[in-house]
Amino acid sequence: MTANFTPLITALEDAPILKNELCRVFHGRGHSVETLSHINLDFYPPSLFLVSYDEIDEQTLSELTNVVWQWAQKNQPELITSLVYQQRAGVQSQNTVVYGQLPNPHVVTENGIRFLVDLQSRQNTGIFPDMRSGREFVMANSKHGKVLNLFSYTCGFSLAAMQGGADHVMNMDMSKGVLKVGKQNHQLNGFERGVSFLPHDILKSFGKLKKAAPFDLIIVDPPSFQKGSFILTKDYQKVLRRLPELLCDTTQLLLCANSPELSEDAFKALINENTQGAIEFVERLAPTERFIEVDSDKSLKALVYKTSQTPA
Repeated sequence: MTANFTPLITALEDAPILKNELCRVFHGRGHSVETLSHINLDFYPPSLFLVSYDEIDEQTLSELTNVVWQWAQKNQPELITSLVYQQRAGVQSQNTVVYGQLPNPHVVTENGIRFLVDLQSRQNTGIFPDMRSGREFVMANSKHGKVLNLFSYTCGFSLAAMQGGADHVMNMDMSKGVLKVGKQNHQLNGFERGVSFLPHDILKSFGKLKKAAPFDLIIVDPPSFQKGSFILTKDYQKVLRRLPELLCDTTQLLLCANSPELSEDAFKALINENTQGAIEFVERLAPTERFIEVDSDKSLKALVYKTSQTPA
């Protein structure tokens, strides 16, 4: 049965573990290995974070975690000191520290930026590894800019913008809890000036945003589904319709959607239909390294737009 996990071990051997940075090790959800399409494996130094989107029986799980841990102990015992398993099947996710102990606080690094993460008590860890290419785009396009970060979560894009030299970043998310972590992330990196945190429902707060406009860079990265607050297929257009009010002549926008049901063409059509010709498509960002996808339409879509030079 161990042979079933060979692609996972091959991925570990190829992963940039020695960089000691947050990275994806194995992207089973990309369906490049169909028998392991329910499995993802990430490195949150010093921990490996194994996730299954299907239920795994105890024997198979024991064998799987043992194979991964034995590799870690043999090859990178100084860098990998724990293994966490998350069961994502069903309504509630369950996180278990299988081997070792986690640091407290647990801080990981990406491109010189430090992030607080939590591998034990939540479904989401505090940072999304697949959005690294988006954070790198923001870092490269925020110098001296005024940046708006909508659905900011723990403010990863804001950290990237500040690292890139932004003058000011406005973070908006209706969850005070994630914004609190976002503030801690900024303190951790010494980014305490030129940042604001607004715990508001974005769909009801465009008056505040319009007063603060225009922005040089706008990031919209909503959850695909958040019960009681945001449903991507129903609510994204409400945000898009108001974006033209927030633009200057040179505004860049990073518009994201992480829904397998929404193809790239359908996402572009949604954007075009609801922004009244005010913005034009520039490019789709390449996937973050090691996020190999068989069907790009089902993967994360991070689309760059800019203020249209010939408004409709």
